[in-house]
Amino acid sequence: MPEDFFRKWKMMIKKEWKIAFISAAIIGFLTHMYVFTNMLPNHDSLINIYNTQLKFKSGRFFLGPFSGISSFFDLPWIIGILSVLYLALVTVVLTEFFELRKTPAIMLTAGLVMTFPTVAATFSYMFTADGYMMGFLLALLAVLVTKKYRFGFLPASFIFYLSVGIYQANLTIVLTVIAVWFIRELTLNEQDLKALLSLFFRFVSMTAIGMILYAITFKAYQTFFGGKITDYQGLDQIGKQSGSIIDQFVKIKSAWMNFFFRGFITDFPVNFFEVLNLLLFGLIVLTIVISIIQNKMFASPLRIIFIVASILMLPVCSFILYFVSPGVEYHMLMVMGLAFLYMLPIVLYDRFDRPTLAVKWTSWGTVVVIFLIAFNFAIINNIAYFNMTLKYEKTYAFMNRILDRIEQTDGFEHATKLAIIGRVTMRTEMASEKVPNRIPSMTGAMGETFLAKPYHFEYMLANQFGKTLTRLDDDELKILQGSELVKQMQTWPGKNSVRIDGDTVIIKLSQ
Repeated sequence: MPEDFFRKWKMMIKKEWKIAFISAAIIGFLTHMYVFTNMLPNHDSLINIYNTQLKFKSGRFFLGPFSGISSFFDLPWIIGILSVLYLALVTVVLTEFFELRKTPAIMLTAGLVMTFPTVAATFSYMFTADGYMMGFLLALLAVLVTKKYRFGFLPASFIFYLSVGIYQANLTIVLTVIAVWFIRELTLNEQDLKALLSLFFRFVSMTAIGMILYAITFKAYQTFFGGKITDYQGLDQIGKQSGSIIDQFVKIKSAWMNFFFRGFITDFPVNFFEVLNLLLFGLIVLTIVISIIQNKMFASPLRIIFIVASILMLPVCSFILYFVSPGVEYHMLMVMGLAFLYMLPIVLYDRFDRPTLAVKWTSWGTVVVIFLIAFNFAIINNIAYFNMTLKYEKTYAFMNRILDRIEQTDGFEHATKLAIIGRVTMRTEMASEKVPNRIPSMTGAMGETFLAKPYHFEYMLANQFGKTLTRLDDDELKILQGSELVKQMQTWPGKNSVRIDGDTVIIKLSQ
């Protein structure tokens, strides 16, 4: 009977899982409710109000099916609910994987998972966000299955394959979580080194098999189905190398330092974000030292060498895609793996059990600093949503003026085509200076407007204003740009910056 089935499931659910799930759900809705209850498109979602998300050209072979769970429409509330569900389950998986016991440790983990800026950047692409959140969940589920079962790395490799088939950057999530786990296990000194390395190689096998399966699919798509891979983010250059290995390490160092310490190493102002990151790294050093002392690891120098090596490998694990393709440029959507670096003090604090003065102060320091980091992340997320609101309102107002001008131009009743000459320029102190100076670069949420290409005008006029105009193709537009008619037109908002020539609306935004 159904009630018996659910009763058995209820008995199987651990108290720690309940704390993880409920904490994550509450924090998730409190942090992201605004974006779930408002329509805030960006440059991509403007043209993806309805889309099957079949992104084979981007190598994201499984994004469509998992995004399709919420339908192929851009439904912020439904997609938001599913995304929070998946991330809450991510918190449960992490709780089980790291065997977290202390309630503060579990709740802080929930806070980091739900508020990390990658989550908000993904929500700026709301039409597909739930698919990417499922990718996060599958990546961590693969790691948990590998750990729990002796031969779990075999089914886990398929789960991981699905995850990277949603988004290739999920590889960094798996590698970073494994590195954090390895550091934790080494410092706890609960397993002998041989057993620990055996489990580590199971993780390596799972990751390798999953990536091989993905590589086979990628090659098969190109070879047997004649699929063309996009040049976006160097996807068409996967496997090729540009420059030496040293060059890749320089890129990794630069990306790592720019994420954590931008205000200290560039002309950007120093914000609370960078200050908290300094405290984070201090906590990492302190918690590791205390764990080494508490677990009497001085007799095992090999473990200490492994710990140091693993810490040095964390940047490589987080930015390993620099070794995959020379065309990769990391942005906020690709760095979810860094969220688990913030977990390192938490998983060590969770095992502090000797109430010495140093342990007490470090425990309180961990709770306070990680709470402030999660809270600051939530603020950063909502500043990004604030900018998305301004960006949409400015864009909507601009398009309203454009349509009004079109309707005041003779011949608009017969117009069926659209020619956009140049690009719209907007610059305000708020969106061009204050917002980017105060928060990390939030891909998809930053900027003044999202009318970057002619097709953005076409889609917005149709979907937001009910005016259907088909844009000229590139060859027609190029011919029109060189015409005497366009040369004589003023740029927007000049009196004759909008003209109708036959059945074509011509809008000249810039030279």
